[in-house]
Amino acid sequence: MTSRERIQHLFELYYNDRITTEEEAELMELMASDPGSPAQLSALLQQQWEALSIADERFSKETGQPLLLNILGAPQKRVIPLYRYGWAAAAVIGVLLVAGAIIWQQRLATRQEISQAAVPVILPGSNKAVLTLADGSRVMLDSAGNRTIQQGNATVSQQGGHLLYNAANSGALLSYNTLTTPRGGQFRLTLPDGTGVWLNAASSITYPTAFTGAERSVTVTGEVYFEVAQMANKPFMVTANHTAIQVLGTSFNINAYTDEATVNTTLLQGSIKVTAGAAGQVLQPGQQAQTTASGSLQVLSHADTDQAIAWKNGSFNFSGKGLPEVMRQLARWYDIEVVFSGKVPVRKFGGEIQRSLPLSEVLEILQTMDVKFKIENEKKLIVLPG
Repeated sequence: MTSRERIQHLFELYYNDRITTEEEAELMELMASDPGSPAQLSALLQQQWEALSIADERFSKETGQPLLLNILGAPQKRVIPLYRYGWAAAAVIGVLLVAGAIIWQQRLATRQEISQAAVPVILPGSNKAVLTLADGSRVMLDSAGNRTIQQGNATVSQQGGHLLYNAANSGALLSYNTLTTPRGGQFRLTLPDGTGVWLNAASSITYPTAFTGAERSVTVTGEVYFEVAQMANKPFMVTANHTAIQVLGTSFNINAYTDEATVNTTLLQGSIKVTAGAAGQVLQPGQQAQTTASGSLQVLSHADTDQAIAWKNGSFNFSGKGLPEVMRQLARWYDIEVVFSGKVPVRKFGGEIQRSLPLSEVLEILQTMDVKFKIENEKKLIVLPG
């Protein structure tokens, strides 16, 4: 690669804001040692800039100076000590600063677009659920609640976002309750046997107020994390859509949303048997069973257990996820409608984002992957073509 080709390459990195500190220094050194005239070098970078950007559509020469003043006053500006590199760098300072102005202005425009579109602010989900009692009556639950509910011989107490059944008072009278979280809600439950249950948004669990038979059986929808109390003589059974799970004492996560392609059961500790149709498989810690309505069952030997329970720990973990799945998670947690306008952009994401952030801040993070959004009617998020 010639010196001029290297300058072009480094300038492209600079323009797209992907250049490192070392590469910036290399760019300045190359300009300082370039054998051509300052005018030739400036013309080269000017040509490269025009080929890379839509600057001529967005900015005129008259707007360049105000933009430059904005850049110099912006807290997020990139400062390059061009004066250290002599006359060659000075000859192209105008081109580089205008390019820097474009980078800054584009990012500012994107942030302003998201901020304005997200007014009023769409807040994250919170602790809220509906408890449906055996007689069909419904009790609304939230983080502020502190009450006691009598269900036959079972005493149920709410402590903020946690519902607890008192096993000591459970008698022979069998009745069923259902705890349901809406979109934008989550809740925690302790069953009569001491099993801990965490419900993600748009999920439910139906369970008896006392485990009186040979099995402890519950039914779930959506996404639920279990820490099952050990009772060797009374297995714990979970039914979710087309999938059955048999447990003795363990912790696992089951994702059984109907808008996902598979039911994913991820084992963290202990041992469980997952059954779908005629297929059955005993899982070991770190494995994930993926089942379908047709009865197929596939086991991943090295599942990402941290990702499986990130929601329980207060995060989105988007590592390796495509845009549709990411949007489904946001739709449930922020209680919004997501619509794709045109072709769905192909993106693979990485990293974690706190679920406590307002939607606007999450979108600002996602837009660094060149995903564009627009919000209509407060609760409708439109994903624009890439």
